[in-house]
Amino acid sequence: MKIYKHRSFHQWADLERITDKTLRTAIEELEKGLHEANLGSGLYKKRIPISGKGKRSGYRTLVAFKREKCAFYIYGFAKNEYANINEREEKIYR
Repeated sequence: MKIYKHRSFHQWADLERITDKTLRTAIEELEKGLHEANLGSGLYKKRIPISGKGKRSGYRTLVAFKREKCAFYIYGFAKNEYANINEREEKIYR
């Protein structure tokens, strides 16, 4: 399985100190069907834990995912900074 990061996601993940291992673990969970929301068209919302705090208060990511083929991390945000994406943003990412 190939895993890619959009340039802006990569920059955000570096600033937040999210490791590639953490992102890889999230994709492994997606492969098992564990996700917070299926937004359609292969777009999923997936939680990423903050070190020492867990997933609940952690980060949210949008991942374009095709089982057994590839995954693209598109967008990420901290729950305490942004509650959720709106319908317009969801349509753009989809």
